[in-house]
Amino acid sequence: MKIAAIRNSIRRIGYLLPFRLHLAVLLLILVWAASWLQKTNALPETSRTAIIALFISVTFWFTFSILIFSFVTALVPWLLFLLNKKNNVTSLDIQIPQGENSLSEKQDVVISIKKIIKPLFGYIRMRLIYDGHTISKKFLPVLKRNPSLFSSDVYGQYTWPITNVKEYDITSGVIYFEDFFQFFSFATQHAAKSKFFKAPPRFNSRELIVQPKRTEETNTRIEEIRKVEGEFLNYKNFEDNDDVRRIVWKIYAKNKELVVRIPETNDPYASHIYFYASFHNTLSGDLYENFNTIFLDYFKTVVWSNYEQLSRQNVLLQFIPDQQSKNYFADDVLQKVKYIISTASWQQNNDLVQYFNQANASVLCISSFNDAKQVAEILERSGRGLAVVFIELSNSFEKAKVTDWFQWLFIKPQGNSQEKLKLSYNLSPLKRKMIDNEKAIKNLLDKSDCEILIV
Repeated sequence: MKIAAIRNSIRRIGYLLPFRLHLAVLLLILVWAASWLQKTNALPETSRTAIIALFISVTFWFTFSILIFSFVTALVPWLLFLLNKKNNVTSLDIQIPQGENSLSEKQDVVISIKKIIKPLFGYIRMRLIYDGHTISKKFLPVLKRNPSLFSSDVYGQYTWPITNVKEYDITSGVIYFEDFFQFFSFATQHAAKSKFFKAPPRFNSRELIVQPKRTEETNTRIEEIRKVEGEFLNYKNFEDNDDVRRIVWKIYAKNKELVVRIPETNDPYASHIYFYASFHNTLSGDLYENFNTIFLDYFKTVVWSNYEQLSRQNVLLQFIPDQQSKNYFADDVLQKVKYIISTASWQQNNDLVQYFNQANASVLCISSFNDAKQVAEILERSGRGLAVVFIELSNSFEKAKVTDWFQWLFIKPQGNSQEKLKLSYNLSPLKRKMIDNEKAIKNLLDKSDCEILIV
């Protein structure tokens, strides 16, 4: 952890360095060229040596003048912005257009900076700091309005390539003042507040046929009469007028309490479909954080796609989360559920048995991370009235081909690229544990009377 913290600190310092790689490369080339010319010119005074010496001198002063020009054109706007920032007249406003690109791999970000002067012939670039200390790649906003020479406002847009399905909390931005030749880059950090969430993309799967189970309004009649609030579901304390034959003697033997089963009743009405999705993780820990993120995105995608599919069937849906989420204020119920699913995470506190309510549930989404023993317990108590969607997380990665291994041997994949993570997953102990658990759950589902959908 300390090494990672030191590495992040060094990286953050590197983001603020006023010199760019272009300058270092130029200086190295000039030093090497000057040294080589001096060695080849180490001869007695001739016209050739005089011409070469003049060429070196002219090149030096020409390069020096360009560097001074570049330095001044980037430094002056930076100093003026720092002065305006100190006087609290600058502002950095970041807005996320609502309803745009929510299902794509990219997100549009509208950026507005006030009291800022663009370097002469230069650029204003930025980085975004979000989710605590995560820093985006440096980017050049596409200007929506071409500023005049001495304009004090910059208004542009950036298409941010993001992949993870979650909420993004932007806290500040790093503004860079760069010259035309990109030799110098003077940076300053400016506070900015903005939040948005990336919704899961659509996923094509078989259509679910689900009947309502929970009775909230007696105005929707169902084709099949269902048992509600009855035997094996609810109990109550024994009273004088209760039938002694309904006493649950097992509970009495454990707790010395007289409890009776509530008789079953047949109700021809049902109004709501209760949709359950368990994010309980019993297999993968923090050691596999990169894998867990990909698995989580895949799970959210399938869960949201099935929920949205049911919502289009003109049924009343109720999503039951297994974890607390932040309040999201929206009039559209579908948008609220989208936010809850998008911001959910793997959890280890609320297991499947505690979370699942057999009396209400019509749909249950489970994953390869759920405990097979708890799945068996749920299936034993459920019948045809429950639709189970089993999401095989091993499908998050495509199967590694022989060509992938050759690429891994001869072409090194980038950092945390999908290709590198896929190959790492195929070599990890987690893969074997997941596949074994998936086989155990599928065997249980094959013997069940529930409506089964395996994705």
